[in-house]
Amino acid sequence: MSDSLDRIFIHPLTASQVLLAALTLTLASSLYCVIYTTLAGRGEPLVEGIIWAGLNIVPWLICFEIAKRLGSWPMQLGILVVFATGMSFLDTLISSSTIMFELTRRLPGAFIIAGMLALSWILKRFVSDRAVAKKLVSTNELPLLVDQIGWVVAAGNYVELHGSGPPILHRMSISAMESLLSAHDFIRVHRSVLVRRQTIKDLTGNILTLNNGQTFKVGNRYRWALQ
Repeated sequence: MSDSLDRIFIHPLTASQVLLAALTLTLASSLYCVIYTTLAGRGEPLVEGIIWAGLNIVPWLICFEIAKRLGSWPMQLGILVVFATGMSFLDTLISSSTIMFELTRRLPGAFIIAGMLALSWILKRFVSDRAVAKKLVSTNELPLLVDQIGWVVAAGNYVELHGSGPPILHRMSISAMESLLSAHDFIRVHRSVLVRRQTIKDLTGNILTLNNGQTFKVGNRYRWALQ
């Protein structure tokens, strides 16, 4: 996925990025309004274009950014309704129109934001599925199935994979193996040791005991993960 799509649809913008986007949209919308009304024979001052953009474009940008930070569809739809209603109510104070008319006028913008949120959800799932698929492909390159590995010990530029049989030497750093196996519930208990969480039987002091009787000394920096 391109960085631009990632910034727009997945990760929330920073405050400075939101401000820059708001200024850019306001300027672009204002220029469009001025050019359109001029070509239509009824020139519109730039200030009116800025006010129009401030009331009709920027609030939707803020709504979308807030919605991206919320964790569920109900909350996202809720903030969408709040913004649409609030903007419509503000319009009634400015133009003395009815709330129903203004709500109807806001529907296209609300549908656009809802579509953008749906696209954001789809892209998040796509990125997540690709990451999982990549990790699964990587684990398939190991000489043992992940379920056959009980613990891993660093051995220079290699790691020893321990299971039910004799250990198998595999060329990979312990850090790379940790990244690979973290999704399969392996945790690091020492700078040179990874163990499967389900195989842990007991932790006494700094000594970790596995179900098969194998023991390891737990590093102080890794002890918190075992609490």
